[in-house]
Amino acid sequence: MSVQIENKNVEKRAGNSPEVKVEFGLLDPRTLLVETNVRTEANLTPRFLKSIRDNGVLIAILVQRTEQGLRVRAGQRRTLAAIEEGLETIPAMIVQGDEDQVRRIREQMAENDDRQGLRHADRVAAFEQMSLLGVSAVDIANTTGHSTSDVQAALTVAKTKKAKAVQAKYDLTLDQAAVLAEFENDTEAVKALTEIAIKSPDRFAHAAQQRRDDRDAAARLAKAVKALADAGIKQVTNWNTEVKDNRAAQELDKLQTGEGKTLTPEGHAICPQRAAYISTSWNGDIHTRHVCLDYKAAGHKLNRTNVNDTRTEQEKQAASAERAEVITNNKAWKSAETVRREWLAQFAKRKSAPKDAANFIAGSFTADTHSIEKAGSGAHALACEWLGLKTTGGWGSRQALNDLIAKATPARALHIALVLALAAIEERTGLHTWRRPGTESRYLRALEVWGYNLSDVEQIARGPQETPACPAAKQTTPKTAPTTNPAPAAPATKSGAQPKADNPAPVTNPAKVASPGKAATPNKGQAKPQVPTTTDNNAVKALEKPVLNPTRATTPDAGAATEEGAGKRQPVVPKDQKQARSAQPAAAGSR
Repeated sequence: MSVQIENKNVEKRAGNSPEVKVEFGLLDPRTLLVETNVRTEANLTPRFLKSIRDNGVLIAILVQRTEQGLRVRAGQRRTLAAIEEGLETIPAMIVQGDEDQVRRIREQMAENDDRQGLRHADRVAAFEQMSLLGVSAVDIANTTGHSTSDVQAALTVAKTKKAKAVQAKYDLTLDQAAVLAEFENDTEAVKALTEIAIKSPDRFAHAAQQRRDDRDAAARLAKAVKALADAGIKQVTNWNTEVKDNRAAQELDKLQTGEGKTLTPEGHAICPQRAAYISTSWNGDIHTRHVCLDYKAAGHKLNRTNVNDTRTEQEKQAASAERAEVITNNKAWKSAETVRREWLAQFAKRKSAPKDAANFIAGSFTADTHSIEKAGSGAHALACEWLGLKTTGGWGSRQALNDLIAKATPARALHIALVLALAAIEERTGLHTWRRPGTESRYLRALEVWGYNLSDVEQIARGPQETPACPAAKQTTPKTAPTTNPAPAAPATKSGAQPKADNPAPVTNPAKVASPGKAATPNKGQAKPQVPTTTDNNAVKALEKPVLNPTRATTPDAGAATEEGAGKRQPVVPKDQKQARSAQPAAAGSR
């Protein structure tokens, strides 16, 4: 069925003479000839096929009448998808054809290049409108081809004023906007995370997890403070001025009763000078240190069994700085572990492995034998979790894995083997990993090549030495070997000026500042993205970056060598190893 109309503008756009009529009709897609197209692949994604199946072809294709038959000039994907889904007819605009190949290429490029997809904010608004019309999240997902979790996240964003406004202004991704919705009541967090989403999107997931950890720790701290108040115990808010520098004050573990008995918090409950100081450790645990603000007036005496600290003031300061670094990096590692394992869980769902997976697996049989054996004795619990196997462990887990492998294609089976190896290595990681740079270098470099964005503390764990993850990621040795003496001066630029970091982040010890990676900048002629103005200079301070190992390698590209930074501080090492280290001769250069 077709209808002829006269439209000179349409004819001119189609490249035909005005005298020829244009036809609009419903055509059987199986009868059409698909013309050579600038698209080398049709890329019929499941979402696109579902849209064609549910909605049909909404925009008419362009068909040219030739001696061979009706030939598709524009609308190749719609035509092939309609055939795939078994549609009987599709709408088409029919014009007279010609053999002008230059015009064919020009029109096909224009039809594909001049499209503009929906902004993330537009998609959120559309889901919100459908929800207000009474459509459930499940039905929205089914009819639009999006996942239910994405629709639910969009509806959550739509209900939060700040997240919705920020996404509309900067068109953040749905995942980023959903995270901002978590911090709706924390204006400072929303500003800081928005800035990171715009300037350094690769850091966003790690920064958000650190925010969550800090928020949870703050909640536990508030609970402990309330418990002190309910018990009528005074809270010490400044340890240095109220206890350390106060000769009259002492911790209970350094005191005895007048009769020489050990002084406990329970036994100190009736003392009018009782107080307590609450602190939070790197992992969020709350510690309460009970003190007596005037032990002599209260009738207590010092516990003389305590050994005096014979360290010099310089040694005490060095130990304090080292401990601060350990606390900062331990905290960052736990946050990074959460993000990394979430990424690995998604990575495990892939249907095929990366092209260099076989090399990594083969290397794991020699480099990670003990870890694989240990994971096997535990029935590969972490791997089963990532692979979505609901098992109780032991024989049941092994059987579930065997069943999964038996049903898998060869490509999927290779990926399952890779997941088993990765899970085994991941299970052995911990706080010790970043303290011994290079121990997991092969593992972390592989994740980096496969698309995972290493956090700063994970880059410390990756280490400076040459440990290729696989043949595709060629690394080099550093030009200068690490020394025990940190050199704070940064290398000079060609002009002799010292380079400046784009986004310096505060660390626990200001004397140990690392240089973060540069933020992406717009291309020439491209509008500079707007960044929310933060009136509080401490807006990003809560996102405390780990103290970096400046000799870390840059993110490896396939086949590209990396140079290690020189003249920067080294990670904390055990004291028994510090004196054993000595300066190494400089390498001749990268290879």
